[in-house]
Amino acid sequence: MQNPKPTKPVVDPGTQKRHSIWDVRPFLFVAAALCAILTWFVVTMYFDQEGDHVIIVDSVTYTYQSSTYTSLGLDLVSTPEVSNIAVRVRGSGTVIGNIRAGDIMVYPRYSSVRGAGEVTLDLDARFVTSDYDNFNIELTVESPSTVTVVFDEVSEKVVPVTADTSQIQIAEGFSLNRVSSVPAEVTVTGPTSELDQIDSVVAVVTSSESLSDSVTLDATLEMRDADGNPITPEYTTLETETAEVSLTVYQVRELPLTVDFIGLPTNFDVSSLHYSLDRDTLQVAGPTRIISRLTELSVASLDLSQSFAFDRDYQLQVELPEGIVSQDGVNTVTLTFDTSDMSSTTLNVANIRVINTPSDVDVEVLTNRISSVVLYGPAEELATLSAESVVAQVDCQSISVTAGQQTVPVSIQIPASSRIFAVGDYTVDCEVTTK
Repeated sequence: MQNPKPTKPVVDPGTQKRHSIWDVRPFLFVAAALCAILTWFVVTMYFDQEGDHVIIVDSVTYTYQSSTYTSLGLDLVSTPEVSNIAVRVRGSGTVIGNIRAGDIMVYPRYSSVRGAGEVTLDLDARFVTSDYDNFNIELTVESPSTVTVVFDEVSEKVVPVTADTSQIQIAEGFSLNRVSSVPAEVTVTGPTSELDQIDSVVAVVTSSESLSDSVTLDATLEMRDADGNPITPEYTTLETETAEVSLTVYQVRELPLTVDFIGLPTNFDVSSLHYSLDRDTLQVAGPTRIISRLTELSVASLDLSQSFAFDRDYQLQVELPEGIVSQDGVNTVTLTFDTSDMSSTTLNVANIRVINTPSDVDVEVLTNRISSVVLYGPAEELATLSAESVVAQVDCQSISVTAGQQTVPVSIQIPASSRIFAVGDYTVDCEVTTK
C-alpha cells in the first residue's frame, strides 16, 4: 500500500505580503541624495539668493601694498590705532555665514599718496586667502571708512653717545677719571625734518650715593638739540633706549717727586747729589689699590753717565707709573743740580778687570789703558783721587761674548769713593777664545 504524497499548505491570498520599490535599500539612498540636492536648490534659488551682514575686524593692516609709498622715498611716521572696524559682507547666504573676522584684512588705499605730509586715506577690505575668490563676495568698509596718516622722508644717522654726569657726586679725596658708554653710538631713525633737530644723544647718569670706586650704571638715553636742551621728536626712534655707562673713579693723592738716576757706579750714594725740582710734589690719581701703596713718585730717569754737566738745567718728561694720571696737567719737570762743592778731573785708567766670564771661554783684554776718563764728584775727594783707584770693568753678563776679537763697553767704578762718577762712553778691545 503506497503512502500518500504530502500536500503543500494552502495560503490564503489575502494574507500574502506584497513588496514595493521602497523596500529596495539602494533606491532609498539614491532618493535621499536627490531630495537633499533638490532641497538645497530650492532654498538657494528661492530663499537664499543673496544675504549680507556686518563683521567687526580688530585692526588696520598698514603694511599691505606699502611699496606704493616706499617707491616715492616715503615712510609712514604716524598711524592711528583703529579697532572695531565694521565691514559689510554681501553674497550667498550659505557662504557668508562661514566668514569670520580673521578671514578679512582691512587696509588703506595708498594710490592717492603723492608726497610727504598728512593725508586721509580710504579703507578697503579683502580676504586674507583665496578661499572665497570664486563666490562673488563683496566687502565694504563702513565704519570708520577712512584713516588719517602722516608720511615723510625717513632716513637715519649714527650719533655718538655722550654721558651727562652732572648729577653724580664723587666722594672727597676721589675724582672721576674716565667715562665710557656701551653702546658708544646709536642709530637714530625718523623723518629728515626731525633728524636735523637732533644734535646729540646723551646718557643721563644718576646715583643715590657719592662714589668712591669705579662703577657701571644703567642710564636712559635722551635726544638733545644744539643748545643742549632735551627734545622728544614725535616720530623719531632710537635703536635702544638705555646704555651702560662705566665711571672710572680714582683716588687722589699729592706725593713728593724724585728722580731715578742711572749710569752710576755700583756703590754710588745718590743722596750725595744735591738737586732740586721746580716742583716738590705732584697731585695724581689712580686706582686705590695702586696709589694707596705709593709714598713718592719717581717721575723721570736721568743717565748721568751721558748728560751731566756743570751749570745745566734738565727738562725731564714726567713718567708716571702705569695706571696713575696727573691731576695738575704737568708733563715736564725741571731738574737743577747744586754743583758749588763739585769739580771734575780727567784720568787715564789702566786698571781694567773682567767679571762674570762664562766657563767655556777665556777673555783677554788687549787694551792697556783707557785715556781721558772724565770724573765728577766732591772737590776734596777728586783732589786726592789717583788713577790706580779707578777701575774699568768689563761685565760679560751685559755683553754678547763671541769667539774672536771684539770691542766691548766698560763701566767706570771708583771703589774708594761713593760720591764720584764718570761721564762718557768707554770701550776696550778683547780677544775671546773658547776652551
